[in-house]
Amino acid sequence: MFSRVCLRRAGLLALAVLLSGLSASVAYAENSAIVPVPREDNGWMARHQSMNDRVKQGNVDLLFIGDSITHGWEGAGKEVWNEYYPNRNAVNLGIGGDQTQHVLWRLDNGNIDNITPKLAVIMIGTNNCRGNSAAEIAEGVEAIVKKLRTKLPEMRILLLAIFPRTDVDAETQQKIKDATAQFAAAVAADPMVEFMDIGPAFLNEKGELPKDVMPDLLHPNAKGYEIEAKVLEPVISRLLAAAGGWTPLFNGKDLSGWEAVGGKSSWQAKDGILFTEGAGGAWLSTTKEYGDFDLSLEFKIPKGGNSGVFIRAPRSGNPAFEGSEIQVLDDADEQYKDLKPYQFTGSVYSTIAATPRVTKPFGQWQKMEIHIQGQKITVTVNGTKVVDGDLSEHMDLVKDHPGLKRTSGFIGLQDHSSRLDYRNILIREIK
Repeated sequence: MFSRVCLRRAGLLALAVLLSGLSASVAYAENSAIVPVPREDNGWMARHQSMNDRVKQGNVDLLFIGDSITHGWEGAGKEVWNEYYPNRNAVNLGIGGDQTQHVLWRLDNGNIDNITPKLAVIMIGTNNCRGNSAAEIAEGVEAIVKKLRTKLPEMRILLLAIFPRTDVDAETQQKIKDATAQFAAAVAADPMVEFMDIGPAFLNEKGELPKDVMPDLLHPNAKGYEIEAKVLEPVISRLLAAAGGWTPLFNGKDLSGWEAVGGKSSWQAKDGILFTEGAGGAWLSTTKEYGDFDLSLEFKIPKGGNSGVFIRAPRSGNPAFEGSEIQVLDDADEQYKDLKPYQFTGSVYSTIAATPRVTKPFGQWQKMEIHIQGQKITVTVNGTKVVDGDLSEHMDLVKDHPGLKRTSGFIGLQDHSSRLDYRNILIREIK
């Protein structure tokens, strides 16, 4: 039997434990930025449900997670979004007005269920500035990253600094900077998380935030979203490539890894795009040779444009025949109506005709994927396989097309007297 003293001590211990638990709960609840909650308005819930409906469809490789600035990709940023992200199976998980706690609730309630995205781009926290300290905001952002790392451990994260804003007082502006510095430091050790501050890209030469980029000094307009996309492009491309086992052939900044062959070059690199002005001169060759590989790239053709992707090419002679060429063309242009079937986009030039023809109208970004292993070759354009062939079955052409016998060589881009833009050029070697 317990004595009264023992009972008293047990009671005091139990009370201490209870108070300790209550104290911890109160401390936890004091930071609203880390307590998942939904918003109560019907419009918010409808938006949340629409995102869940999209996610249920699957085919999600890239997520954008955030508040009104992310949501705005569907408004002022719509044209820019359509230029950069549809080919990447991107989904917008932004809701105007959201704070970190709302994002945390969404992540627990369907926004990322049953998907395996490769990359999430996150920018959140500016709406917490009125009710939370810098440390609390940082803790809220860290909680989002932690939740994503737990639920989707194979997904990479690009964590963006909170955008600069001058529609608030100097104290709040400093709070934003302090919060960003704190959550950037907190995630620095995680190799799956990369921090990036793109705020300076929006400032003018005086270091000011101009209204022709952010009219309300907080939300980008179309020009602002174009700036954001261009700054993010090389990083998104690199992280998506790494997640899929790909290696970028183009770094988005310069011609490193490439050399001009066969004349005067007009090839340039700018804002994540590798392009020629169409002088009809040198073709652009990789500095490394490749044998069996998967190659993925995007291209944009002007009206009447003409180019091609060389594979297994030597640096002497005509690379379209000494190696092989996968045609890139404005198929619908009137001047090309009488071409041979093997001369349209996706065809192995002069060898295997692409069918069906699935190119988009000129001026739009399009995607091409080339798989070559031994003599087997497939070409996919805009998601449709247009070539599925065997080069060894065309050796009757080898006298004029000796490249059909080659098993390795350089990858190249053709300059054929018209402007041509390429981006997101990725390779995955097959060993």
